[in-house]
Amino acid sequence: MALVVGNANYARLRPLENPGKDADLIAERLRQLGFEVTLKTNRDLKAMGEDVEAFAQVIKQRGPDVVSVFYYAGHGLESDGLNYLVPVDADIKRKADLAGHAVSVKRIADRLSSAGNRVNILILDACRDNPFPAGASTANGLLGLAPMGAVYGAFIASATGSGKAAFDGDNGHSPYTLALAQAMSAPGEKLEDVFKSVRRQVRLATAEQQIPWESTSIETDFYFVPPAPPPSQATQLLAAATETDNLALFELLADRFPDSEEAARARKILEQRRAAAVDRKPPDASNAAEVLARARQVRTPEAFDLVASLFPDAPEAAEARALASRLREAVVLDSAGPSFEGRELIARLQDELTRLGCLSGPLSGSFDPSTVGGLRRASLLTDEHYLWYRPTMAALRALKKIDAKEGCARQRIAAGPRCQRINNEDYCQ
Repeated sequence: MALVVGNANYARLRPLENPGKDADLIAERLRQLGFEVTLKTNRDLKAMGEDVEAFAQVIKQRGPDVVSVFYYAGHGLESDGLNYLVPVDADIKRKADLAGHAVSVKRIADRLSSAGNRVNILILDACRDNPFPAGASTANGLLGLAPMGAVYGAFIASATGSGKAAFDGDNGHSPYTLALAQAMSAPGEKLEDVFKSVRRQVRLATAEQQIPWESTSIETDFYFVPPAPPPSQATQLLAAATETDNLALFELLADRFPDSEEAARARKILEQRRAAAVDRKPPDASNAAEVLARARQVRTPEAFDLVASLFPDAPEAAEARALASRLREAVVLDSAGPSFEGRELIARLQDELTRLGCLSGPLSGSFDPSTVGGLRRASLLTDEHYLWYRPTMAALRALKKIDAKEGCARQRIAAGPRCQRINNEDYCQ
């Protein structure tokens, strides 16, 4: 469920161009992602309080499994470490006016948390420009929102930090909301990773003048677009049978998974072959070698589990079990050890790329096209998969496992550049 609020037509503060359009964009994107959305625009103090209360009541009625999103676009202010959203009827001339003329973000988070559900996401594209007249003494200490302490079950994201104004945007949308609408549609991205992507896009779009932040105390994973489920054993076996055109594997599929859609397709293929009087090999354990070869290409624990499940007594089963165990052990090892982010993570990635001879540019400390191109080249040196167009710990761990002797100097570089467009940026190697 989502409550989306856009405040633009301020009576006493500087009006804004884009919050209404931004609220429309996020509301539409959330509907596309399966949210039940309530959209409100140009709300005064009384209406904003009523909106939040009604939203919390509905969440409580729906039960603990509800994921709620509260999105706000408009003016926002920070005073003495407390963050406020500004309704359109606010008359703020000094700090003392805030408590009675604005809505506390902490109060909204606490109210949603008390509804009893496990995940509440607050997204605040506030602090747009300076709402006060030029030279007003009130302006200096109120811009931006300050990072907040934990509120149980809440993920709080802000477009910019304390003392900084967020850009309202000059193309119909703010940089933050534009990046958010794009990032939240990426499949298989955890909530935290969605906002890491947003932070990077906003930082680049504003020449590092605007740096978003997040505060979280949620204990479960959430995806706006869930990752695709791993392929079933029947699906994997059908892929192996189709790729090798081995009738014995089609027979094995029909025998082991008779009620699956894949088995129905296998039986249809077998019937067509019988009608054409095509010779068939009898199913035997020798097919284990073909399925194991397929598993080596896929390189997932589930693929090797399939070999052991289908051919438990074959020699290939023991090898498959060992390989599956090794891959699971690697996952555990990858999740251990120190974790880095931001500029420190980028610096360590560049150090590894330099060691492997994959970085063509200087050690800039920023995630520039040279670093992206280096990660792309390095990805060809390993069987591990990582997002080469984004700085991640998975990429750093994968690079550390590559021997310097097997670095980019051994690659054959094509004469012409190869380019790929990611997030409206061209990356070439």
